[in-house]
Amino acid sequence: MKTSNFIFIGNHFVTDFVNTRKNVKGARTELLHDYGDLMDWLEQSGKSKFVSGNPDSLPSSRRGELFQNIMSFRDDLEQAFVDMIREKSVPTFITELINKSLKSNGGYLQIEQSEASVALARYYTTSQLFVLFLEEAALFFASIKPDNLKKCENEACILYFYDTSRNQQRRWCSMEKCGNRVKVNQHYHRKKNRIQ
Repeated sequence: MKTSNFIFIGNHFVTDFVNTRKNVKGARTELLHDYGDLMDWLEQSGKSKFVSGNPDSLPSSRRGELFQNIMSFRDDLEQAFVDMIREKSVPTFITELINKSLKSNGGYLQIEQSEASVALARYYTTSQLFVLFLEEAALFFASIKPDNLKKCENEACILYFYDTSRNQQRRWCSMEKCGNRVKVNQHYHRKKNRIQ
């Protein structure tokens, strides 16, 4: 099985999508290089089950166009995150962009029934893949508290997360990575200052 270098720490599809870039040794590193990477990420995010049809059935030019549109939207989302953390409100530009894009696109609803329940799910054809990202973003911005969207406090980290902790005091993308590094670094400097 292929090991994943994707990061799923954001507590939401949209924050995890923005986190498809990371900081590696001080350099901003892209994790999605092409349409195939995007489809792998969708599979690992659990959303590929809502895309009907063979993703490879689209002509390569259409796959390239979809990939570029989705990556451009990721840039818009990241800028919205920066603005939202600074202003503590959802930026108008992102809601206008999502609304404009959704007017000309759409998915389709299906009833999913099991022995235990009946649920409604929205599906997308492969040619409507961009709509999945648009609708997830629309649902995200409509349902969140802007104060709970945070950037990791490690200055070297570029990852975001939606804080769902009980007291909204989460500070790092992951305690194992950034949290421990910061604490070890602080301990080292305190110990060093005591010796001097």
